[in-house]
Amino acid sequence: MQQLLQQESFISVLFDTIPVWTFVLDLECRVNAVNKAARNFIGCTQEESYSHRCGSVLGCIHHKDDPRGCGFGPYCHQCIVRNTSLEAIQGTETRRTKEKTEFESGQVLSVLVSSSPFEYKGQKLAVTIIEDVSLVVELQGLIPICASCKQIRDDKGYWNRVEKYIEDHSEAVFTHDICPSCVKKLYPHLNIEEDMEIG
Repeated sequence: MQQLLQQESFISVLFDTIPVWTFVLDLECRVNAVNKAARNFIGCTQEESYSHRCGSVLGCIHHKDDPRGCGFGPYCHQCIVRNTSLEAIQGTETRRTKEKTEFESGQVLSVLVSSSPFEYKGQKLAVTIIEDVSLVVELQGLIPICASCKQIRDDKGYWNRVEKYIEDHSEAVFTHDICPSCVKKLYPHLNIEEDMEIG
């Protein structure tokens, strides 16, 4: 296995097999390598992305805010990709950050950026993985719920139906159905179970 890991062709195949956008970035956030998933999203080749700053390659909405390009605009000091990668390179451990990011295409995505430092031929680099987590439901912390009616109290002190709270705090959309216990209680004359056994 060690011999396989040391072969450049194996590393290249492994890099391209990662199903999320993966970059190798330097201290200037310049792209040194980009995997197949990222190339497909961006619509470019490895050569077209090489040596350009990450925001330019990704099509970040802010990469043209300054005539000098990505890394110089007023928003760039807040950039999740830039900061997570630089923190990893300047530190010695993996960094993870989640935030919404807007692209020139008009897409606004919630992304999780993970970056791990490494050194190659004396150059400090980071493997930076960008995952689109827009469709992942992420509710965290304690949620106050009424013990009687099951409404949820939001951070402004208002009580809402569970469905409204979850729709407001996630990408979930509700549709309604009736469970077998409630069908028996609400419609005892229907004999749903018997109909289902017969059908």
